[in-house]
Amino acid sequence: MRTGMIDMESNTTLVQCYPAHEAVPNGEGSFPPVLLLHDEFGLTAHLRGVANRLAGAGFYALAPNLYALPTSFAEVAPEWMKATGPSFFPYSDEAAARERAATLSDERADAIVTRALAYIAGRSRARAGGAGVVGFSMGGRLALLSACEHPGEIRAAVGFYPRGLASPASARKAAVLDRAAALEAPLLLFYGAFDQEIRAAEREAVRGRLTALGKDFRLQVFPEAPHGFFCPEREEHRIAASKAAWDQTLAFLRKNLGEP
Repeated sequence: MRTGMIDMESNTTLVQCYPAHEAVPNGEGSFPPVLLLHDEFGLTAHLRGVANRLAGAGFYALAPNLYALPTSFAEVAPEWMKATGPSFFPYSDEAAARERAATLSDERADAIVTRALAYIAGRSRARAGGAGVVGFSMGGRLALLSACEHPGEIRAAVGFYPRGLASPASARKAAVLDRAAALEAPLLLFYGAFDQEIRAAEREAVRGRLTALGKDFRLQVFPEAPHGFFCPEREEHRIAASKAAWDQTLAFLRKNLGEP
């Protein structure tokens, strides 16, 4: 497969506006596209590896850096363009990751998702007709929000332990379920029963709201799994839950986006 960092906005300047990790499968033709949205820790090696795993399974995968700002290393660039912040945080520094995540507005995230969807639509290796979106924690919330904001372009959404669906993620961010009436894509949600950040009441509020709206969704709770169970680089990793969720995710994407 072909993998690496790209800029989702083509330009002739030395300014990088929308960096993302792209993973393209081997083979001829086009492939079902999947947009991958990272968690609070950013565009980590693990997250880029997930994009590569999707490509290995036959999907065109694009993972934008939600923390990126326009940057340039050209001598004539203003100083603010040279002062780049981190694109990811070590899993040992959760406080810094949460602090950075709090500064990401829904408006900025949607601008990046909008650019990503436009970029996918222009790729010959990405199959036309809409994309899937997969997100983790913060990115899980943004995956559902993106499906609500772009119902004509997102055909399937997967959220791994998405935070802040039934209740606001912060004072500046609305509860995503308030916008769920616009949701058209089928939805797959994974939670851990031992998640100390997303309680049972939150999960049941999500289930109740989506059921009342008549949405096409499935919500699975893995016993003994905590928040972050999918990431093998965290102590919270649970092998059985991680494998089951991955297998279900691939089957769900194939059903709704088409076979690779």
